[in-house]
Amino acid sequence: MLFSGKFIVFALIVLTGVVGALFIFMGPKALQTNPGVFHLGIRYADEFGIEFTRYPKGGPGAVLEIIDSKGQIVERFDGLVMGRNLIPIDTNKFQENTYRLKISSKDYHTQVIPAHLKNKTFSPTTDATALNLGQNTSDTHYDFSFRDNLLGVRLYPLKYSVD
Repeated sequence: MLFSGKFIVFALIVLTGVVGALFIFMGPKALQTNPGVFHLGIRYADEFGIEFTRYPKGGPGAVLEIIDSKGQIVERFDGLVMGRNLIPIDTNKFQENTYRLKISSKDYHTQVIPAHLKNKTFSPTTDATALNLGQNTSDTHYDFSFRDNLLGVRLYPLKYSVD
């Protein structure tokens, strides 16, 4: 069965229009924070250095541990890569409470960020904003941005020095 060239071109234009309309209609909704999915972005302070090439494409692999107010690990996510990682928030495991989000990676400083869970959305606590404000010592390097269900973290190497 052969189709004429003008029908194929017309079908491609219509298909492009439909897909474009869907992006315009659904795009803003897709970018909003979605309750039940936690977005964790991970970057490394030395990722553009030559020494970073010893790691595979996604980086050395990070670990997210969600710790409850009693100090028990509720959930652990291994093998998180550089860039955005989507973390499901299971209502069977989590209750509305205060948690600590512990992000660690081999050869990098660990960051422990307090968060509050409400309506399947992790939000920063008032203590979390104070961690970024110049309290970095040789042992801690806090560099993150935290909004509702969106956390961006930059991990610093253990041998990193602040100049």
